[in-house]
Amino acid sequence: MKPSELLHRVRKRLFDEVGSRHTQYWSDYELLVDYGNVALDKFFLGVRKLIIDSNTLVDLAGLPLCSVSLSAGKSVYPMSPKIIEIDAAQITVITDPVNQVTLVKPMAVMTVGEMDQRYRLWRSIQAGDPRVIITDMNSDSLTVWPTPELTDTTPALLLTPTISLTVRRFMLQRFDMVKVGSEYVPDDNVALTFREEYHENLIPGILAEAYMKDDGETKRLDLAAANEKKFEAKIESAKEDLTHRMQVNRGVKSRLAFR
Repeated sequence: MKPSELLHRVRKRLFDEVGSRHTQYWSDYELLVDYGNVALDKFFLGVRKLIIDSNTLVDLAGLPLCSVSLSAGKSVYPMSPKIIEIDAAQITVITDPVNQVTLVKPMAVMTVGEMDQRYRLWRSIQAGDPRVIITDMNSDSLTVWPTPELTDTTPALLLTPTISLTVRRFMLQRFDMVKVGSEYVPDDNVALTFREEYHENLIPGILAEAYMKDDGETKRLDLAAANEKKFEAKIESAKEDLTHRMQVNRGVKSRLAFR
């Protein structure tokens, strides 16, 4: 669904719920950009697996998404704020560039609390072969432990290693308006890059935000609460549907592996 079509359906729902006279109190910008992006973020955070990505190297601002090149003596690496969660990680090192020999090892993905439980003295280990990614030690960054170093005792790091990530993330683009002639219209170049059957699920989320607009003609707490409840149900339904799809896919792959 294109953003313009989504806006059209939001307007239709507003007409059905409050009548044509009241729909003028919300601008297209408010409905699509202000409330649409809030609903989009809530939907992605609620479902958490709308986009699972292991291929996109950087986001639109050039910040790392699924690939991080490590440097000696550096443990903290800025990451894209588009990442919701890191599912898996592995480190790849070219140990012999002439013969193209590489070493690939899985890395653990852990929180600070998990590190404290598993490696009680981890804070005292300053450098070595990286084997853990700590996700909550620095905002919009990942922390590699131990800190990469270049010494004769760590030959695997004699050449720049790269971490490959599988992440759950937001869309790279956000709803916006563009000027066409003298008017601003929805930017239909913004693609909703998740399953199309979930696109319409954003509508009650947008309406819930719209009815909270602090204006005598628009604030309807009853309709805001009703649409928020519908939106939460849509989030749970999408989450369950995607979980089922992933389980089915894993089952198919498992059966194919034993053929």
